[in-house]
Amino acid sequence: MAAKRTSRKRARAKSSDIQSHMTETVHQIWLAGLGAVSKAQHGAPHMLDELISEGERVDARVRGAVTETLRGVVGSVQDSLGARVSGIRGQAAEAVDNLEKIFRARVRRALTQLGVPSGQEIEALSKRVDALNANIGKLADRRAASPRRRPRAKSESQPTAAP
Repeated sequence: MAAKRTSRKRARAKSSDIQSHMTETVHQIWLAGLGAVSKAQHGAPHMLDELISEGERVDARVRGAVTETLRGVVGSVQDSLGARVSGIRGQAAEAVDNLEKIFRARVRRALTQLGVPSGQEIEALSKRVDALNANIGKLADRRAASPRRRPRAKSESQPTAAP
């Protein structure tokens, strides 16, 4: 337990040392900038103009670099988002297809339970009816082509009864 407290204290001390060092560095940079501006204003006005033009050149370079970097970052983010969006679209389409299959299966099952014939069954029955119609047509053609037989007389067809 004591080791943890000591390491925490050391970490806090290191953190505060880093913070104080950063604060001191930023303060020194600020003071250097104020000193440069003061010298340029009092010492030589043309020096101030040179510093301003140099600052503008540096600013232009930095802005250009930042702009290019941002374009690259934005482009990569757009590419990444595009890939994710198309992946999500694919997943959504797949989910819709799966839902459609489930729906069709349930409707098919309900129609089967109600006794409604499927399209395949109706097609098979239609083929059978067509075949039967064709056979009936053939039989009718045979009957029409063969000579008609006379019906037998009743006396000939029935045997006589013995008294």
